[in-house]
Amino acid sequence: MDLTDIDVWDVDALDQLSAGLEGVLVAHRVRDIRRRLTTLRKEAVADDLHIRQDGTVSAVAPIADGHPLHVHAQLLEVAVRELIGEALLVSADLHHALSLRSQVGTDLRDKAVRVGEEWRAFSPDRQRQMLRHAPDLIANLDGIPAAVRSPANLDRIQSERARLQDDSVRISQELHREFFGGRLSNTGAGQWYAERKLEDLDALDELSHAEPCRRLLLMDMRSGERGFAAIAIGDPDTADHISVTIPGLNTNVKDSMRGMVGEATRLRAEAMRQLQLAGRRESVATIAWIGYDAPQVIGPGKFDIGRASFDVSRSSKAGIAADALGSFFHGLRAASVNDRVHITALGHSYGSLATSLALQRGASAAVDDVVFYGSPGVRAKVESDLGIADRHVYVMKAEGDSIAGFGRFGGDPTRTEFHRLSTAEGVTPDGVKHERAFGHAEYARTGDNGELRMSGYNLAVVVAGLPELAVMA
Repeated sequence: MDLTDIDVWDVDALDQLSAGLEGVLVAHRVRDIRRRLTTLRKEAVADDLHIRQDGTVSAVAPIADGHPLHVHAQLLEVAVRELIGEALLVSADLHHALSLRSQVGTDLRDKAVRVGEEWRAFSPDRQRQMLRHAPDLIANLDGIPAAVRSPANLDRIQSERARLQDDSVRISQELHREFFGGRLSNTGAGQWYAERKLEDLDALDELSHAEPCRRLLLMDMRSGERGFAAIAIGDPDTADHISVTIPGLNTNVKDSMRGMVGEATRLRAEAMRQLQLAGRRESVATIAWIGYDAPQVIGPGKFDIGRASFDVSRSSKAGIAADALGSFFHGLRAASVNDRVHITALGHSYGSLATSLALQRGASAAVDDVVFYGSPGVRAKVESDLGIADRHVYVMKAEGDSIAGFGRFGGDPTRTEFHRLSTAEGVTPDGVKHERAFGHAEYARTGDNGELRMSGYNLAVVVAGLPELAVMA
């Protein structure tokens, strides 16, 4: 085998491998080898070296033995030959996986189910081996149990921090070499985003270790401009009820995850309280999900406010989020040991559009109830548009919420056939007074009396599977 074999690997076919766990792992290893080969070739070009297809390395111009460049050429050749040896093993796995790909479905649900089934079928030794070989993949792979993903992601924080610190140093060195300190290029923006991701990691490290009931289900500092993360309160692997909150404009891990985790914690507590009052001994897990690049007002450039206005007026970012969110929902159901787990999607603001698009693309097979609140539109008028059963889609619009009345994406969802929940002050069936929600941000927050606002109470009873207790508008 030589480098030609690696270059002609069928990259397009790798997408078809991602339906099963073995296929995902093979695809991951193939992409990793090709990425490392690209890096080695760039190193060679930078030093006027040439990597031949058989793995040997030569200099473009003659160099003397013992010259630092000669030493580098020898080290580079060792690295390339090791890569070829590793590729020989991966190639056999690749051809085997390709021969089986027609037996596996390729949609998000099939992938999550297949991943979950294969993971459970592997021995503990095989599972540990996979975690050693591809921790970043297993830790964020939908269909893998939270009990595996969370410790794996926590273990990765230090290595990701080191990688981002190296990136920041490298970019800083590039800035010093560029004319005008990089002001005429995007290099400075790269450094700004690397620094923000380091702050994201610090926030996740603190939040994930603050309470033993928290699970770090997603920690991805590579896929987006900002970091992606999801934190569960409670155990989604065993819970009877699971909710996922999807946020909107200006949400990011560093500035938003602490507040979202606090809201998810209070939501879970209220849902469990209502279940106990109803005489039902059932468990709840609530999840704060920031798994996409939400439109941001603050960025490294002078026109970020304008870009945020442009982004939030279009559906492109929501469309990108929809596939990731759909996979996440299917993964929760596939990893659950509870065959009748009840899953609720909570879409706020621009996140409601992302949620609706995910449901329309197949996530509805994994979701039982949906609440849209503070929504600028969801491109749906009736439950069947979303693939959700009748009387299982709810909407809320607080007084003074101009975003909810925007109607940019298919009109105001509170003026459809969806069931409208109250956000006004009132007393709930359990005799507790709840204050009103006002504006765009108060829906999931507590009032001055320490209780969730009426909107938060309604979220909780829907999450708990007790819609008969909801207060309608």
